[in-house]
Amino acid sequence: MRRMVPFFTLVAGVALVGCQDKPTTSTGAIATTTVTNQARKHDNWWCREHGIPEEECLMCKPNAEAELKKKGDWCEKHEYAKSQCFACNPALRERYAAQYRAKYGKEPPEADENPGKPEPEPKQPEKK
Repeated sequence: MRRMVPFFTLVAGVALVGCQDKPTTSTGAIATTTVTNQARKHDNWWCREHGIPEEECLMCKPNAEAELKKKGDWCEKHEYAKSQCFACNPALRERYAAQYRAKYGKEPPEADENPGKPEPEPKQPEKK
C-alpha cells in the first residue's frame, strides 16, 4: 500500500495540471484562438476587441451582423459596423481614443478586431 501513495499522488498531480483552462491555438492558413471557459466579459467601460466604449459597441450586441445589415449600417468590404469602422472612417479611431484618454489619461489599447489598424510610419532611407 505504501508503494501506491506516490503513484496516486502522481496521477492526481497530472490530472490537476491537465484540467486548467488554457487558451489553445491552432496553426494553419488562418491562426485562431479558442478560449475555454473564459467568455469575454463586457462589464468594463472599454471594449478591448473593438476599440470603443462598451456601451456604444454595436459589434458586441447579440446578432450584430444581421441587425446592422437590416438597418443599413454594415460595411461589406470590412464586414463590420459601418458607423464604427475605423478603416472607412479613420477619424472615429481618434474620436474614441480621445474619450479613452480623457477617462484614463493614457493611450487606449489597440483594438483586436476593428479593421483599419494604423499603418506604421514608412522608414525614410538613410542619407549618406
